Amino acid sequence: MGLLKEIYQKHSGKVSDKWTIYLNEYEEKLKPYQKLPINFFEIGVLNGGSLEIFSKYFSNAELILGCDIDSKCEKLTFSESNIKCIIGDANNS
Repeated sequence: MGLLKEIYQKHSGKVSDKWTIYLNEYEEKLKPYQKLPINFFEIGVLNGGSLEIFSKYFSNAELILGCDIDSKCEKLTFSESNIKCIIGDANNS
C-alpha cells in the first residue's frame, strides 16, 4: 500500500471520496515530487478534504492551492498555512 493511500484512509474531518479509484495512479505519478518544495494546484475541491490529504503527502509543499466555482469554498478554513482556496469560473471574466 502506498503512502498516499495510507494518508487517505487515515484522514478524518473534511471528506474526500471522489478520487478513491485513482489513488494508486496518483501515487505512481506523484511520488517523484513528494519531498520537493512544490506548488500543487487542484481544480474542484468540494470541501477541501483532498487539499488536506495532499498537504500531508507533500510535506515540503510551499503551496497547495485549490480552485472551485462554488463561492462557499471561499469560506473553507485549514489548519495548514500552505493550503489556500480560490474561486474561479472560466465562464466569468
